[in-house]
Amino acid sequence: MTRTRTLRLAAAALTAAAALTLTGCGSSDGSGAKTSGKADTSAAGEQEQGRSEDPGQSDTAQTASSAKDGKADKSVCTAANVKVEAKAVQSPVNHMLLVATNTSKAPCHAYNFPFVRFDADQATAGVVEDSRPQAVTTLAPGKSAYAAVITSAADGSGGAGRDAKKLAVSFQGKDGNGSVGDQASVALPGGKVHVDDSASVTYWQAEQSAALKW
Repeated sequence: MTRTRTLRLAAAALTAAAALTLTGCGSSDGSGAKTSGKADTSAAGEQEQGRSEDPGQSDTAQTASSAKDGKADKSVCTAANVKVEAKAVQSPVNHMLLVATNTSKAPCHAYNFPFVRFDADQATAGVVEDSRPQAVTTLAPGKSAYAAVITSAADGSGGAGRDAKKLAVSFQGKDGNGSVGDQASVALPGGKVHVDDSASVTYWQAEQSAALKW
Protein backbone atom coordinates (compact mmCIF):
# COMPACT_ATOMS: atom_id res chain seq x y z
CA MET A 1 0.00 0.00 0.00
CA THR A 2 1.40 3.37 -1.02
CA ARG A 3 1.86 6.28 1.40
CA THR A 4 -0.68 8.39 -0.58
CA ARG A 5 -3.39 5.74 -0.29
CA THR A 6 -2.73 5.36 3.41
CA LEU A 7 -3.21 9.09 3.97
CA ARG A 8 -6.46 9.08 1.99
CA LEU A 9 -7.86 6.21 4.06
CA ALA A 10 -6.93 7.98 7.30
CA ALA A 11 -8.60 11.21 6.17
CA ALA A 12 -11.78 9.33 5.21
CA ALA A 13 -11.87 7.68 8.64
CA LEU A 14 -11.53 11.02 10.40
CA THR A 15 -14.34 12.51 8.30
CA ALA A 16 -16.65 9.61 9.12
CA ALA A 17 -15.87 9.91 12.82
CA ALA A 18 -16.64 13.64 12.79
CA ALA A 19 -19.98 13.03 11.08
CA LEU A 20 -20.95 10.46 13.69
CA THR A 21 -20.05 12.88 16.49
CA LEU A 22 -22.22 15.66 15.04
CA THR A 23 -25.15 13.26 14.57
CA GLY A 24 -24.98 12.19 18.22
CA CYS A 25 -24.95 15.79 19.53
CA GLY A 26 -28.12 17.00 17.80
CA SER A 27 -30.97 16.26 15.46
CA SER A 28 -32.62 18.07 12.64
CA ASP A 29 -35.88 19.91 13.38
CA GLY A 30 -36.95 19.68 9.79
CA SER A 31 -35.71 23.15 8.92
CA GLY A 32 -32.12 22.08 8.55
CA ALA A 33 -31.04 23.70 11.83
CA LYS A 34 -29.64 21.56 14.61
CA THR A 35 -31.57 21.45 17.89
CA SER A 36 -29.62 20.81 21.05
CA GLY A 37 -30.89 17.94 23.18
CA LYS A 38 -30.13 20.02 26.30
CA ALA A 39 -32.19 22.92 25.03
CA ASP A 40 -35.11 20.57 24.31
CA THR A 41 -35.03 19.26 27.87
CA SER A 42 -35.01 22.80 29.28
CA ALA A 43 -37.97 23.85 27.15
CA ALA A 44 -39.91 20.80 28.24
CA GLY A 45 -39.15 21.67 31.86
CA GLU A 46 -40.52 25.19 31.43
CA GLN A 47 -43.68 23.84 29.88
CA GLU A 48 -44.06 21.44 32.80
CA GLN A 49 -43.55 24.29 35.27
CA GLY A 50 -46.19 26.28 33.46
CA ARG A 51 -48.68 23.43 33.85
CA SER A 52 -47.89 22.99 37.54
CA GLU A 53 -48.22 26.72 38.27
CA ASP A 54 -51.60 27.21 36.60
CA PRO A 55 -53.55 24.99 39.03
CA GLY A 56 -51.90 26.87 41.91
CA GLN A 57 -53.14 30.17 40.53
CA SER A 58 -56.63 28.73 40.12
CA ASP A 59 -56.60 27.44 43.71
CA THR A 60 -55.63 30.91 44.97
CA ALA A 61 -58.46 32.51 43.03
CA GLN A 62 -60.93 29.92 44.31
CA THR A 63 -59.77 30.44 47.88
CA ALA A 64 -60.22 34.19 47.60
CA SER A 65 -63.67 33.65 46.11
CA SER A 66 -64.64 31.25 48.90
CA ALA A 67 -63.42 33.68 51.54
CA LYS A 68 -65.53 36.41 49.98
CA ASP A 69 -68.59 34.16 49.83
CA GLY A 70 -68.08 33.06 53.42
CA LYS A 71 -67.71 36.58 54.79
CA ALA A 72 -69.85 37.17 57.89
CA ASP A 73 -73.12 38.99 57.25
CA LYS A 74 -72.80 42.15 59.33
CA SER A 75 -76.52 42.88 58.97
CA VAL A 76 -77.24 40.04 61.42
CA CYS A 77 -77.19 40.77 65.14
CA THR A 78 -74.55 38.70 66.93
CA ALA A 79 -72.59 38.90 70.16
CA ALA A 80 -69.95 40.83 68.19
CA ASN A 81 -72.16 43.85 67.49
CA VAL A 82 -74.78 43.57 70.24
CA LYS A 83 -74.52 43.76 74.04
CA VAL A 84 -76.92 41.48 75.91
CA GLU A 85 -78.08 42.14 79.47
CA ALA A 86 -80.46 40.21 81.74
CA LYS A 87 -82.71 42.32 83.97
CA ALA A 88 -85.05 41.40 86.79
CA VAL A 89 -88.72 42.41 86.47
CA GLN A 90 -91.41 42.70 89.10
CA SER A 91 -94.17 41.46 86.84
CA PRO A 92 -94.99 38.92 85.56
CA VAL A 93 -93.59 36.60 88.23
CA ASN A 94 -90.87 34.11 87.29
CA HIS A 95 -89.83 36.30 84.37
CA MET A 96 -86.54 37.86 83.37
CA LEU A 97 -85.95 40.34 80.55
CA LEU A 98 -83.17 40.10 77.97
CA VAL A 99 -82.12 43.45 76.51
CA ALA A 100 -79.99 43.35 73.33
CA THR A 101 -78.47 46.72 72.42
CA ASN A 102 -76.80 47.39 69.08
CA THR A 103 -73.29 48.70 69.83
CA SER A 104 -72.21 49.01 66.18
CA LYS A 105 -72.59 51.89 63.72
CA ALA A 106 -74.94 50.01 61.39
CA PRO A 107 -78.41 48.49 61.78
CA CYS A 108 -78.69 44.76 62.45
CA HIS A 109 -81.54 42.25 62.43
CA ALA A 110 -82.45 40.18 65.49
CA TYR A 111 -83.89 37.09 63.81
CA ASN A 112 -86.35 34.77 65.53
CA PHE A 113 -85.58 34.21 69.21
CA PRO A 114 -82.41 34.00 71.32
CA PHE A 115 -80.91 30.63 72.19
CA VAL A 116 -80.76 30.65 75.98
CA ARG A 117 -78.69 28.15 77.93
CA PHE A 118 -78.36 27.95 81.72
CA ASP A 119 -75.21 26.65 83.39
CA ALA A 120 -73.84 23.66 81.45
CA ASP A 121 -77.20 22.51 80.06
CA GLN A 122 -76.90 20.72 76.74
CA ALA A 123 -80.36 21.86 75.64
CA THR A 124 -81.47 25.45 75.28
CA ALA A 125 -84.69 26.78 76.75
CA GLY A 126 -87.91 26.30 74.79
CA VAL A 127 -89.66 29.04 72.84
CA VAL A 128 -93.09 30.65 73.15
CA GLU A 129 -94.27 30.25 69.56
CA ASP A 130 -97.24 32.55 70.04
CA SER A 131 -94.82 35.44 70.60
CA ARG A 132 -93.59 35.44 66.99
CA PRO A 133 -93.77 39.06 65.71
CA GLN A 134 -95.17 39.97 62.31
CA ALA A 135 -91.83 41.38 61.15
CA VAL A 136 -88.16 40.90 61.92
CA THR A 137 -86.96 43.11 64.75
CA THR A 138 -84.35 45.57 63.43
CA LEU A 139 -81.98 47.41 65.74
CA ALA A 140 -80.69 50.81 64.69
CA PRO A 141 -77.34 51.80 66.24
CA GLY A 142 -77.86 52.31 69.98
CA LYS A 143 -81.35 50.77 69.93
CA SER A 144 -82.48 47.61 71.72
CA ALA A 145 -84.55 44.48 71.19
CA TYR A 146 -86.25 42.57 74.00
CA ALA A 147 -87.04 38.98 74.83
CA ALA A 148 -88.66 37.63 77.98
CA VAL A 149 -87.35 34.51 79.68
CA ILE A 150 -89.96 32.55 81.61
CA THR A 151 -87.63 30.94 84.12
CA SER A 152 -90.06 28.57 85.82
CA ALA A 153 -93.72 27.60 85.99
CA ALA A 154 -95.71 29.52 88.61
CA ASP A 155 -97.85 26.46 89.34
CA GLY A 156 -94.89 24.14 89.89
CA SER A 157 -95.60 22.06 86.77
CA GLY A 158 -92.00 22.41 85.63
CA GLY A 159 -90.60 20.24 88.39
CA ALA A 160 -88.49 21.05 91.41
CA GLY A 161 -85.98 23.11 89.42
CA ARG A 162 -82.66 24.50 90.59
CA ASP A 163 -80.76 27.75 91.02
CA ALA A 164 -78.79 28.53 87.84
CA LYS A 165 -75.71 30.73 88.14
CA LYS A 166 -74.65 31.09 84.50
CA LEU A 167 -76.44 32.25 81.37
CA ALA A 168 -75.29 32.07 77.75
CA VAL A 169 -77.19 33.76 74.92
CA SER A 170 -76.64 33.41 71.18
CA PHE A 171 -78.39 34.79 68.11
CA GLN A 172 -79.92 33.13 65.07
CA GLY A 173 -79.17 33.74 61.41
CA LYS A 174 -81.69 34.67 58.75
CA ASP A 175 -82.23 31.06 57.71
CA GLY A 176 -83.06 29.97 61.25
CA ASN A 177 -80.82 26.90 60.95
CA GLY A 178 -78.81 27.49 64.10
CA SER A 179 -76.84 30.09 65.97
CA VAL A 180 -74.45 32.61 64.42
CA GLY A 181 -71.39 34.11 66.06
CA ASP A 182 -70.18 33.44 69.56
CA GLN A 183 -72.25 32.98 72.68
CA ALA A 184 -72.59 35.96 74.99
CA SER A 185 -71.97 35.26 78.66
CA VAL A 186 -74.64 37.26 80.48
CA ALA A 187 -74.64 38.07 84.20
CA LEU A 188 -77.80 36.99 86.01
CA PRO A 189 -79.68 39.48 88.20
CA GLY A 190 -78.55 38.86 91.76
CA GLY A 191 -76.04 36.26 90.53
CA LYS A 192 -78.55 33.42 90.20
CA VAL A 193 -82.09 32.59 89.07
CA HIS A 194 -84.45 29.71 89.78
CA VAL A 195 -85.19 27.66 86.66
CA ASP A 196 -87.10 24.46 85.97
CA ASP A 197 -87.87 22.22 83.01
CA SER A 198 -90.50 24.63 81.67
CA ALA A 199 -88.02 27.47 81.08
CA SER A 200 -88.74 29.21 77.78
CA VAL A 201 -88.06 32.41 75.88
CA THR A 202 -90.02 34.72 73.59
CA TYR A 203 -89.09 35.93 70.13
CA TRP A 204 -87.15 39.18 69.92
CA GLN A 205 -89.53 42.14 70.19
CA ALA A 206 -89.15 45.81 69.37
CA GLU A 207 -90.82 46.83 72.64
CA GLN A 208 -90.29 45.71 76.22
CA SER A 209 -94.03 45.48 76.86
CA ALA A 210 -94.48 43.16 73.89
CA ALA A 211 -91.94 40.73 75.35
CA LEU A 212 -93.37 40.73 78.87
CA LYS A 213 -96.98 40.10 77.82
CA TRP A 214 -96.27 36.36 77.55
